[in-house]
Amino acid sequence: MKFLSGTAIVITLGALWPASAQTSADNTLPKQIYGRVQVLDGSTIEFIKPSKIVRLAGYLAPRLDQVATTDSVEWPPGQVARAWLILRTLQHDVNCASVTTDANGTILAHCFVEETNLAATAIAEGIGYAFNFPGEPQVPAYFDIERRARGLGFGIWSDPKLTPPWNLKPDQAEAPAAGSASKETPEPGFPLPPPAPMPPDNSPRG
Repeated sequence: MKFLSGTAIVITLGALWPASAQTSADNTLPKQIYGRVQVLDGSTIEFIKPSKIVRLAGYLAPRLDQVATTDSVEWPPGQVARAWLILRTLQHDVNCASVTTDANGTILAHCFVEETNLAATAIAEGIGYAFNFPGEPQVPAYFDIERRARGLGFGIWSDPKLTPPWNLKPDQAEAPAAGSASKETPEPGFPLPPPAPMPPDNSPRG
């Protein structure tokens, strides 16, 4: 299998993002979450203090018990995705800009280590998929990135028979959110979401 190593998707502060995708009807939704995290799976992190669970918006990793086969070699793409996210966040503060909550009440957010977009970088390296469940905002630029990774056969795309996690039955693997899946490819050429602004040095984390 091929993985693109050392990739960092950097987004400029001037990038545009649809205003409708930046807000939520829930006034209790924190606009920004910052600090050290524990990685729960390839798409989900938990901030340590205060404890808040966040799923990366517009992105979905394979489920932890999935198995891929590349050149007759079996490997666990969900476990790889979790390990990838651990390595990207270990000993780093993660900066997340909240978007909304999913069907289970989990916060959806665009998350960064410095200016590196975690979801966009994972998609570029073939770690996971550009994806949104029904009612969740799309990130059109992620689909552009995915097409390139798929064309190059990176990571998950090295196994054409690997079942996308949203097509698995609930008893086959853990489902990160309720509802039927939707994967519509939008028009290309949309910009990535901008990085969350860094909090002041004297601001408490979380």
